[in-house]
Parts: sequence; C-alpha cells; structure tokens
Amino acid sequence: MRLFAHFDESGKIHSVTWFNAPQGVSVMLTPRPGELVAEVEGHNLTGGVPSEKTLRDIAKNHTIATPHTRVKLVKK
Repeated sequence: MRLFAHFDESGKIHSVTWFNAPQGVSVMLTPRPGELVAEVEGHNLTGGVPSEKTLRDIAKNHTIATPHTRVKLVKK
C-alpha cells in the first residue's frame, strides 16, 4: 500500500491519499496551489482499505518532519 500526504510549507498535513496498486505502478497526484505531495514511508498500513477514521487520524495527529523548500525559477 502506498500512502501520500498533501501538506503545506509548515508541514501541516491537509489530506492523505492511499493506493493499493501492484509493484511498478506509477502514480501522479496534482496538489492544490500552495500544497506539496510526498509519499509516506514507514507507515504501518497494510492489506485492505484503511478506514476513513484511520486516514483522518493520520492527518490530524501527524506532521511532515522536514517540509521541502519551495524553489523559484528566475531568469539569469
């Protein structure tokens, strides 16, 4: 099972998305403006469909430890 967190620059998780896809399947998620998406490694979700409560608890009770910095492309 692959778990993705949608979060902002402060590390606050706004939502989580999960996929139970075979090995080798690629997934592309489009975040809302101001949000970032990262795959969560080391979670303990396995097997079937996680309950909505479980996913809400993850988003509510966790944060992203080191949010990625935003970069800006500027002309040379």
